[in-house]
Amino acid sequence: MFAEDDEPKLSIADLSTADESAANATMTITVSPVPRVDLTVDYATSDGTATAGSDYTSTSGTLNIPKLSNSVTIDIPILADSLYEGNETVNVTLSNVSSGATIQDAVGILTITDDETAPTVTLSASATTIAENSGSSITLTATLSGAADENVTVAISTSVTVIEGTDYGTISDITITAGNTTGTATLTPTDDSLYDGGNETAIVEISSVSGGGATESGTQSQTITITDNETAPTVSLSVSAASIAENSSSNVTVTATLSGAADEPVVVSLAKSGTAVNTDYALTTELSIASGQTTATAALDPTDDTIFEADETVIIDISAVSGGGATENGTQQETVTITNDDSAPTVTLASSASSIAGNAGSSLTLTAT
Repeated sequence: MFAEDDEPKLSIADLSTADESAANATMTITVSPVPRVDLTVDYATSDGTATAGSDYTSTSGTLNIPKLSNSVTIDIPILADSLYEGNETVNVTLSNVSSGATIQDAVGILTITDDETAPTVTLSASATTIAENSGSSITLTATLSGAADENVTVAISTSVTVIEGTDYGTISDITITAGNTTGTATLTPTDDSLYDGGNETAIVEISSVSGGGATESGTQSQTITITDNETAPTVSLSVSAASIAENSSSNVTVTATLSGAADEPVVVSLAKSGTAVNTDYALTTELSIASGQTTATAALDPTDDTIFEADETVIIDISAVSGGGATENGTQQETVTITNDDSAPTVTLASSASSIAGNAGSSLTLTAT
């Protein structure tokens, strides 16, 4: 037995490895003061953030400390891998020291230094152009510069002239599973019947990266062109009747018709001419064909008056077309005749008297009605 002041005290020091490729990490146990008899102490490893069997080999046993020794060592086998996992720790715990000695510091922390660098993510596409009616998809691939020990999630965002869910299906975030270096998502175009203004572009970007210590490699983006299989629409003009009586209770329907629907409104401006004037009829001069539709109408309403006049004409032309990439189909023109409902007037002549004396000093009044 030792006097209290001479009682040996055991401490195990923390240690950081140079890198995980080292075969063993040597932990040192110091004894102070030096013992005058042989001592024994038990030791055992346990997981900190490292995992036994993949990051190190679990080790335990009883360590002999010869008398007069001020230190002894324990070797902990380290297992190298190709995964980025960051620095990890192993606990080495002392227990059950010989009678007459005490444990002053029972736990040593072994830090295994990772020799892989944190991975970065790049983004690639299997093609940069696809027809909307192709029936196929473009594969988007997220690639890690090195595998990680946990899943890496790559969030995807898109921008520019296409609309997710309308022009193409929803693109899912990409998951790269632990131990692997790639993950994929697909961009599938939607085949619609709308003219989309020609080719459209989707800029696919990485919006965030999480897990595995990974980060985006600079700024990653891919530009995908979706080619339209519809041709630019043209506008034709038609009327429901070529003539109408000015006292009609109905009207003439003027219709602007697209050869195919567009993905945005198409505005058709009308010009009016002919022998009729604005007081003879009413007609809106701007038709708006809604997105996804092919027709818009306006009503030509004649004005019923009491004035006899010859039949009159309204000549309707397309003066301009805007929106949806649409154009006038050649030269469109319709003529509507407004027929008069008033009878041609007759003239009667009346005299204020049937005779008059030559020296009457007055006159007769003749009235034409």
